[in-house]
Amino acid sequence: MEKEEIDAILLGVKTEAKAAIDKANGENAEALKALETKIKGLETSLEGSVSKEKFDIASKELIDLSATMKAMKEEGTNGKLVSFKDKLNEFITDNIDKIKSIHKAGSGLVEFKAVDTIVTTSASNPDGIPELMGVQSAAPTRVNLKAPYIDTLVTRQNTSLAAFPYTESVPKDGDFAFVAEKGTKPQIDFKIETRYAEPRKVAAHEVLSDESVQDIPNLQSVATDYLFSKHGLKRQNGILFGDGVAPNPKGATEYGRVFSAGDLALKVVTPNFMDVVNACITDIFTTHNFVDEVPYMANLVMVNPNDFFIEMVSAKDANGLPLYPTASLFNRVVIGGVTIIPAEEIPAGKIFVSDMSKYNVTNYVPYKVSIGWINDNFITNQFVILGESRFHAFVKKLDEQAFIYDDIATIKTAITKP
Repeated sequence: MEKEEIDAILLGVKTEAKAAIDKANGENAEALKALETKIKGLETSLEGSVSKEKFDIASKELIDLSATMKAMKEEGTNGKLVSFKDKLNEFITDNIDKIKSIHKAGSGLVEFKAVDTIVTTSASNPDGIPELMGVQSAAPTRVNLKAPYIDTLVTRQNTSLAAFPYTESVPKDGDFAFVAEKGTKPQIDFKIETRYAEPRKVAAHEVLSDESVQDIPNLQSVATDYLFSKHGLKRQNGILFGDGVAPNPKGATEYGRVFSAGDLALKVVTPNFMDVVNACITDIFTTHNFVDEVPYMANLVMVNPNDFFIEMVSAKDANGLPLYPTASLFNRVVIGGVTIIPAEEIPAGKIFVSDMSKYNVTNYVPYKVSIGWINDNFITNQFVILGESRFHAFVKKLDEQAFIYDDIATIKTAITKP
C-alpha cells in the first residue's frame, strides 16, 4: 500500500473520529478521544519515508480503527433520528465544514440529470480482478476536471439581498465652461438610474450507497470533490455563456456587441490576429457613454482552440520563428496585460473581447454541501451528497459597451486597408 493510499484512509478515519465524537451522547466520548489520540500517533509514525513493513502495519491498524470507529459511531447515535435531523438542519443552515462530521445522515436534493446511484460496482476492474475487494480496494483518484478561472477576472461581492440593487449615475445637462469676469456660471446636472438583479441557483446531487463508501477507500471524498469542481465549472459556464433566459444567468458573451471600426476602418495593411485583438481592445477603450467617462480596459480574449492554434501557436515570422513563443498549445497566454484563452464553447471563427471587471458576481448563498436521505434511501442504504449556491450575475447597463463578440473575419475585413 502506497503512502498516498495510507494518507487517504487515515483522512477517512480521522473524519469518522470527529463525526463519532460529535454524535456521541456522552458514554463513548472518552473512548473516542482515546481513539483519536491513537490516530494522531499513527499519523506521526507515517511522517517521512517509511519501510514496507511499517506501511503494512499501518494499513492493518487503519483497517482495525475504521471498523472500531464505525461501531462506536453507530452506538453513539443510539438510533435517535430526531437529534440526527436537528444536527442536519443546523449543518445545512450554518456550517459547511461539518459536512465531513455527518456520515450516513442528512440533507438535501437538487437536479443533476438522472444519473445512476454510485454503488460498489461503480468501481470497475478492467483486468478481471474481483470487483469487491473491501478495504484493500485501491483508493480512487479525483476526477480530472478543468479548473475554473473566471473569479479572478470578474468583480465579486457579498450580499444578503435577494433582489440586488445597483445604481448608475450619468451626466444630464450642462458642463463646465471658461467664464469671463462677471460672467454667468453654467449649471450642470446628473441623473441616477437604479436597477435590480435577481439571484440564480446552480446545483447538483449525487446518490451513493453506504456499501460503496465502506468498500471503496476515499470514495466519499472523491465524490464531494467532483461535486465541487463541477459546480465551479457550471457556474463559470453560465457567467460566460448563459443565454439569460431564467433560470440561466445572462453570460458575458450574451452582453457582447459587434465590433465598431470607427477611425480604424480600412487603416491596417495585411492585419493579423493580434491586429484584430488590438482593434477590439481599442474599440472598447474609445467607446464612451458620455464625455469624460473613464475608458474601459479589456482584460480577456477568448477564441476557439482551433483558432488559438492557427492564429497564435503556429504563427511564424518571415524566418520561421514563432511570433508568440509563450503561446504553448492549448494554453492561455498574456500579451500586453490581456489574457488570451482557448475555449471550446467559443465557435470557430468567433472572438470574444471584454473588460470582465465590469461583470458583477455576488455570493448571495455561498457554495454549500449537504448530506442526507431522500425518498427510500434509509431502507435501501443510500444517501445523497448535494452541492449548490445562489448568486447574482449582471453587467450594469452603461458597462455593456465593454464587451465585444464578433467574427474574426468580419473584424479583419473592417480594418484592412484596400
